[in-house]
Amino acid sequence: MNFKIVLGLLWWSLSYVCIYIFSSSEALFFLLYTFHGLGHIFFSFNVGHDALHNAISKKNSINKFWAYSYDLLGVNTYMWRFMHHEGHHHCLNVSGEDMSLESSGILRLSEKDSKKNYHKYQHLYAPIVYGLYLIYYVFVKDFKYFLSKDNIHLQGVKHPMAEYLKLFLGKLVYLTYMLFLPMYVLPFSWVFITFVFFFTLFMIGIVMSFTFQATHIVEATSYPKSKDAYENHVLHVLATTADFSTTNKLSNFIFGGLNLHIIHHLRSDICHTHYPELTKIVKSTVEEFGLNYRENNTFWGGIKSHLLQLKKLGN
Repeated sequence: MNFKIVLGLLWWSLSYVCIYIFSSSEALFFLLYTFHGLGHIFFSFNVGHDALHNAISKKNSINKFWAYSYDLLGVNTYMWRFMHHEGHHHCLNVSGEDMSLESSGILRLSEKDSKKNYHKYQHLYAPIVYGLYLIYYVFVKDFKYFLSKDNIHLQGVKHPMAEYLKLFLGKLVYLTYMLFLPMYVLPFSWVFITFVFFFTLFMIGIVMSFTFQATHIVEATSYPKSKDAYENHVLHVLATTADFSTTNKLSNFIFGGLNLHIIHHLRSDICHTHYPELTKIVKSTVEEFGLNYRENNTFWGGIKSHLLQLKKLGN
């Protein structure tokens, strides 16, 4: 884990410096900037996500420090932690409660959601929606959550004033180093730099969205009526969650354990570097008790299964 933290920091910082040193043309700027964006994905998967689950260290101060990396991604740490824990981990695939199923009607991600005529094409246009997701999250969703009074997980919640300040300060820092500073320092038009900025967010959004969706919205998973539908949380996780590429060492390294999603939902407080060995134990135990362990052999298999499920839900 220490190696991953160092690698992520070097990727993030050195790639950013290289943008200013080696961007002698628009093409080089585009390549260096998007490579820096890939560093965002690696760091958020491998460091930020664990930190937000208090899984890097036994000291909360260390977890909190690394969790702020999400603010450097443009995503508010406080609200993500609040909504992800309450609005996902505690109510997997429960329509109306699981925030990962929320799409404002653009997609039909659950059997419980109303179906529109355009949903029969959702497996075709979903990648575009996923590409726009991080853009929506950065510029709209965080503010929407802070001001929301209707959300089931936010009713009666009063956010500390300090968190409002962190929200606006985090967005300002993010936009300054990702957008305004390149405009000020580099000799390219603001239109081109803005395009590359949004293209990078689009790329990150696609990768992140498909990674998460391939673990819950696939052909084999179910949609419980409530979070109390099963005898215990373990059975709920097994019914609503799927792994992908469990034995591939490269996948385990890149995805920060998100591909081993069942053990993540069983014990999100454990550092993901332990997931490969723990997954073997979970698999053997599930087999011993005659239960189903849902998984796809590859990442692409998970994406295909997700798109097929979208097609099924749309029709």
